[in-house]
Amino acid sequence: MSEQHEPSEDELIDAALAALDQAPLPTTTVPGPAPEPAEEAATAEAGPAWTPPPMSAASPTLDALGESRRPKASTVCEECPNSVWFASSAEVKCYCRVMFLVTWSSNEPNQITHCDGTLLG
Repeated sequence: MSEQHEPSEDELIDAALAALDQAPLPTTTVPGPAPEPAEEAATAEAGPAWTPPPMSAASPTLDALGESRRPKASTVCEECPNSVWFASSAEVKCYCRVMFLVTWSSNEPNQITHCDGTLLG
């Protein structure tokens, strides 16, 4: 009687890849080599890479509104990256993405002056 050879896991994977006619997947996640200094110099000669302009800390929605529709008393929400300001013809509101609630409304103004949510932005 002849003993049959039990294929190893690697052999099964290689057979499956061959059946799919695909190259084997890479076995490492190590990044490639660093670019040569000559490549870096050529990139630098082409000019600096484009970087987006810094975002304003203030809300673009508030910036677009007239002074009369903005909060009269300053609130921390005006500068917070977690606040979402929105306006309709009837009302202006601020929704907090940290506390999950409307923190300011032109119909119910609430002057929040300090909040730890600003640190989570």
